[in-house]
Amino acid sequence: MIEFKNDKITSEEGFWTMFYFLKEHYDLAGGEFELSDILSACEPMDWSGSGKKIPADSSMVEYWNEALDKYRKHGKPDFKELKK
Repeated sequence: MIEFKNDKITSEEGFWTMFYFLKEHYDLAGGEFELSDILSACEPMDWSGSGKKIPADSSMVEYWNEALDKYRKHGKPDFKELKK
């Protein structure tokens, strides 16, 4: 089972990690996505009855971990790239 990295992050680090997380989904969906789909896939569920909850779509954990790595490697995105 894939698990979240056990890293403590600040609220700003969490914000930019979430940016990279959502951008990955946006790019994979060809430039559009339904936020409700992402949120429902991220909803924690107890799949094994053990009391430990993981996202409904376990790949969301992997995407989060990758987004955290991207933020740590690249930092805040270049705002010029964010404008269309």
